[in-house]
Amino acid sequence: MSARRLGWISALPVICLAVATVHAADSCRLLMTPTIPVRILDLRAVITANINGADAQFIVDTGSFYDFISPAGAAQFKLPVGNAPFGMFITGFGGSEIPQLATASTFAVAGFSVHNATFLVDKNDLGGGNVGLLGQNLFRIADMDFDFANGSMHFVRPQHCGGQVLAYWARTQPVTAIDLHWTSSQQPHLLGEVSVNGREVEALFDTGTPRTILSLRAAKRAGITPDSPGVVAAGVSWGTGKNLVKVWVAPIDKFEIGGETIQHTHILIGEFNLKQLGADMLVGMDFFLAHHIYVAYSQNKMYLTYNGGRVFDLNEARSTQTASASRPGADSQQMAKPSPSGNPQQAASAHPNPSPLPDEAPAAASQQVTAASTPTDAAEYMRRGMAHISRHEYPEAIADLTHACDLGATDADCRYQRGMAYWYSHQSMSALADFNAAIQLQPNYFPAYLARAQLELKQHPADAQTDLDEVDHLALEQADVRLALADLYYFAGAYAAAVHQYDLWTEYHGDDNRLSYALGSRCATEARANVDLDRALKDCNRSLRVMPENAPDGNQAMIIYNRGMVYLRQGMLDSALADWNEALKLRPKLAGARYARGIVELKKGMTDQGQADLAAAKAQQPDIAKRFASFGLKP
Repeated sequence: MSARRLGWISALPVICLAVATVHAADSCRLLMTPTIPVRILDLRAVITANINGADAQFIVDTGSFYDFISPAGAAQFKLPVGNAPFGMFITGFGGSEIPQLATASTFAVAGFSVHNATFLVDKNDLGGGNVGLLGQNLFRIADMDFDFANGSMHFVRPQHCGGQVLAYWARTQPVTAIDLHWTSSQQPHLLGEVSVNGREVEALFDTGTPRTILSLRAAKRAGITPDSPGVVAAGVSWGTGKNLVKVWVAPIDKFEIGGETIQHTHILIGEFNLKQLGADMLVGMDFFLAHHIYVAYSQNKMYLTYNGGRVFDLNEARSTQTASASRPGADSQQMAKPSPSGNPQQAASAHPNPSPLPDEAPAAASQQVTAASTPTDAAEYMRRGMAHISRHEYPEAIADLTHACDLGATDADCRYQRGMAYWYSHQSMSALADFNAAIQLQPNYFPAYLARAQLELKQHPADAQTDLDEVDHLALEQADVRLALADLYYFAGAYAAAVHQYDLWTEYHGDDNRLSYALGSRCATEARANVDLDRALKDCNRSLRVMPENAPDGNQAMIIYNRGMVYLRQGMLDSALADWNEALKLRPKLAGARYARGIVELKKGMTDQGQADLAAAKAQQPDIAKRFASFGLKP
């Protein structure tokens, strides 16, 4: 989750931008940068920047006060990292943190070029190959035009526009306008008023948050609690800070913003507190993707038009409803479940004094720009197709990506993206064909190897392991993908390789919120392989110590269960039995703990209890005896 703040002021170096001219009205001109390509990956808007001459992927995060880079990203680009100024701290979704500061000799993005660029460094990785996020110190230099559904954004400077409506692309569509509150260099967040079930709510419009989420405090005012009918637990999420935030999917009768109404939908609710930002709701990418949005810092307003399709219920199968005019009608019967990883993002501090954009567009760059409704080249088709994937609109994604792949016959990434769309829509053979084609086109393209390994893991574990070995060879040591790679090696039964991947990940992500998971998983792997048991025991104990606050009881139960396996390997039967008793108190349906307890009970002569536990575990998981036998444990 995004949305964070800090209190410290800095200056942005001088920038130069090429611009084009858009006429919003006869007396109003918009100076607009060329299109900045945006790729939508897992409900995150990603653009390419350049650090010290090398490309880097950054998340567009309007909820961040400042630019961030992950610890692994700083290591990847060999950036010097030091302490942030005394007294600096950041506050966000999961609490507060004291950041560090990294400096890049050169940094370029979207036509900007900066020397000695500074980034705040927090403790969590951003995932998905993204090394950092770009915040409001960048976006506030001009108005912003976000058309994420078509994979584009622009910086815009209005001239002689006064209070005119700046939604230049709108022809026949109704335009919604809302006032933004307190937009300044000291308070840059995009805060505006919305309504949930008829109750006014202060919302922060945050592209760094994948799914829109309402605080429990505001949800209660709107008549919703975690115990309300139709509300379903959806795990946890996190952002800045060590706290995990419990979230639920809740039915909403009506969401209103300006003149637009969305009825009978679902959004997340969670026990977070952003009082320092004055917000009770984060309106995220699920909303931005359904709208073309112009953020007019110049007027303290935001203009938007509805693009079509679902707004919040992105897991719901695509229906035939299209909504009248610009009013989404997001009716649904099924909840959209959030990604449990939630991205640890953050932001804060340091606001700039940029030089203004040029008063006139250079003649060579001057052009009439209109809203792009139909892509014109492979890159545009691909970006729109990726946006469709994020919205679970797979037939549309496949159609757009097929156009892109036909136009870009040598583009391995296009085959990979279409393969993912096929896979999500349960067309595994077509997905496999595209992954094969991507690898043939670009033999060092490791995402295709990783996807193919996952697809073939059950039927062809040896082939899958060969692909995982390729990912291990091709990925950077500090890459976040090492954690997923470790898990896949574990499921393939390649325990030594899994332990190596956990070692690499923990080396570069020692303060990440997922450290507890990684340590617990390494403990489990070492226990299964019956190796390095002393370290395995330390891993499980440390995993329990560093577990984030508010972690579900099930997380703790799994680590205690794994520690019991270590004790069993060490011959400490009473300690093992005590751990499995505790694990089953926390998670009564944990079949592995019940089966393992049965094994120990039989060893201790507790025949009736042991047979009962084995039978109960087999009733839950018929193949559990075979699984335990595979790593040498039998009654």
